Amino acid sequence: MAGGSFLRLDRAGIEPDGDDEIGERGGPLRKVPSAISVTLLDPSGTIIGRLGGELNTERVERVVAGITPATVAKKRGKPFTIIKDKAHFRVLARLLPSGAGSAVAALSLEDVERTLGRLQILFLFIGLLVLLLVGVVSRVAIRVSMKPLTAVEGTAEAIAGGDLSARLPDAKPDSEVGRLTASLNRMLSRIEESFAVQRRSEEKLRRFVADASHELRTPLTAIRGFAELHRQGAITGEENTRELVGRIESESKRMSALVEDLLTLARLDQARAIAHDAVDIKQLIEEAVQAVKASAPNANISMDIPTEEAFIIGDSVKVYQAILNLAVNAAIHTPEGTPITISLLARDEDTQIKVQDLGPGLTPEQQTRVFERFYRVDQSRTRAGTEGSGLGLSIVQAIMDAHEGRVDIDSELGRGTTFTLTFPIREI
Repeated sequence: MAGGSFLRLDRAGIEPDGDDEIGERGGPLRKVPSAISVTLLDPSGTIIGRLGGELNTERVERVVAGITPATVAKKRGKPFTIIKDKAHFRVLARLLPSGAGSAVAALSLEDVERTLGRLQILFLFIGLLVLLLVGVVSRVAIRVSMKPLTAVEGTAEAIAGGDLSARLPDAKPDSEVGRLTASLNRMLSRIEESFAVQRRSEEKLRRFVADASHELRTPLTAIRGFAELHRQGAITGEENTRELVGRIESESKRMSALVEDLLTLARLDQARAIAHDAVDIKQLIEEAVQAVKASAPNANISMDIPTEEAFIIGDSVKVYQAILNLAVNAAIHTPEGTPITISLLARDEDTQIKVQDLGPGLTPEQQTRVFERFYRVDQSRTRAGTEGSGLGLSIVQAIMDAHEGRVDIDSELGRGTTFTLTFPIREI
């Protein structure tokens, strides 16, 4: 077998002695790893010899057989891969120096592919393990981060159930959930405040309607009673008839004044825009004093106003009504001849109008209620025949609110009462 191989080497022009291509240059080839198969091919691609390698089997011969010098020259000394029967081989071919063929080194990639397959399985297992770990960590992180939103859900359910005082627990202010929580709490506070204002407004409206109905019922009942007496003939004689008609007329005037006050309050409650004109306060005070003297000649009312001009920005008709209501209120609820003074104080930051009387004064409880609609003090403090509608001071307060001002009361039993109208300095 060896003799036959050497014979074929001789035919290829390769001497088998120490100077031949294998003996002289084959030292490195004899030292190649056993996994590499080196095969010698003649110019036609026929195998003429083998050297080393555990792969020198028929399978390897089928892989490298047919490689010609032209194929080797085409590869330009670069390794290439041959696929045979689904097996991969890495091949490196060189031309023999004698030009009598080529030497082909072949390495099976079976072990490499087996190793790569194992690595793929290992990497797949590691990837699944990492993915599972990431999923667990993400689930925990999401639960922790979503915990405040769970509180938001609970608070929303409480609010939906009617508990407008519910608030979200505080979260980290520098986080998105913390900023959302703060914004929602501010919104909930405004909603609660709006509902509270609405409830107070509705309660005030119901009380107002009930009081108005009661106040209107009184003169209407009186008028109907007087009319019934006249129809039944219970009132005879011209003098009695005249007195009856006078009572009906008096009750009609009272009802008319009440309706007028109700309309005034309704317009003010609608927050309609008021005029913003320059108002001469001195002139309005003078007109109010003259009006009180005309309706009550015995009223002891005077003015204490500076000589300089004094103007505010507002609605002259409504400002006059506020001053007149306070002056009339003082005249009605003080004994005849009680001193009443209307004074004016113009300051840099505001303008004040004071209506002061030296009457019996008010108790602390009465002072807290005088601006309520239809509230009246004890009849003993009201001059006979001068009962009002109970809306005068409510109208004053509504007028001051419309002017972004305020009305204050300062009273002491036995020493009198002072109402102060404060108008802020405004520009037209």
